[in-house]
Amino acid sequence: MEANSAQTKLFKQMAFNLTTVEAVDALRISATTLRRLRKEGVLKPGVHYRAMGAGSIRPPLVWDGSAIDITLAQRSRRVLY
Repeated sequence: MEANSAQTKLFKQMAFNLTTVEAVDALRISATTLRRLRKEGVLKPGVHYRAMGAGSIRPPLVWDGSAIDITLAQRSRRVLY
C-alpha cells in the first residue's frame, strides 16, 4: 500500500507543472484574475497551486492547469444556471 501512496504523491507533484506566466497563457486569463481567484479562495493551495522551494520569503508558485480548468468550468456552470 505504501508504493501506491508514493505513486499518488509523485503524480500530484507532477500535476503542478505550470509557472504563473504559463498558467495564465494556457488558461487565457490575466495574472490579476488568477491572483484574485487565489485570494478569494476559489483556487486552493495543494489542489490548484503550491509554493516552489522551501524557506523562501515569497517563493514562486506552480500551478495545476487541469485542476484550475475544471474548477473554473464548474464555477461558470453555477453562474449560468
